[in-house]
Order: sequence, then C-alpha cells, then structure tokens
Amino acid sequence: MAQNATIRPQQIERARKLLQDLPEKEDRKTRPEAAELLERDFRKAKEKGYNPRELSQMLKNEGIIIPAYLIKRFFAENGNASIPQKKETTPVEKQAPKKASFIVPDTSDEEL
Repeated sequence: MAQNATIRPQQIERARKLLQDLPEKEDRKTRPEAAELLERDFRKAKEKGYNPRELSQMLKNEGIIIPAYLIKRFFAENGNASIPQKKETTPVEKQAPKKASFIVPDTSDEEL
C-alpha cells in the first residue's frame, strides 16, 4: 500500500456525511453482564423473600430474559457472585490408533 495515498475532496465530503449520519449505536449487554449490573437488586429481592426462579419469571414477563441460574449466583450466603468454573477432567487413556484407510480419488487434481 502506498504511504502517500491521496483522497479526493469529494470522498472526504462523502466520508464526513456518512460519519455525521451514523445512528446512535445500541449499547447492549449480555445476559451475564446484565445480571451482574442487577446484582444489588437481586440481593434486595432475596431479602424480600423472592427466589431466583420467581425473579427470572417476573423479568421474562417483561421481555427480559435472565435465567434463574444466573440470578442464583448472587444469592450466595457469603455475598460472592462466583461463576462456576469448568471442572478439570481426568485424562482418558488414548486408544490405539485405527488402521489408516486410503481413499483413491476418481479424478486427478489437474482435472479439477
């Protein structure tokens, strides 16, 4: 690519118009991010006697899908919202390699 590439004034004007006419970008959150932002509210709801399933259903009725298992993370007695870690699996013994099979193509590479 050339270091001194040039851009015509018409292109600059088109770029300016494009950038000025951009719509506002939606700032969406993932479900886990949303649950984290609502942590304090989940804890207060717990103090009022609600369980994760009830809260999840109430949110769902309003079109907000946050599964109960995400809400439950904030119901821990110690106050830590721990995310379950993937358990390490024990290595499985490797099986003996199977005999290799060869496929003979019906057309050569040059014909393709």
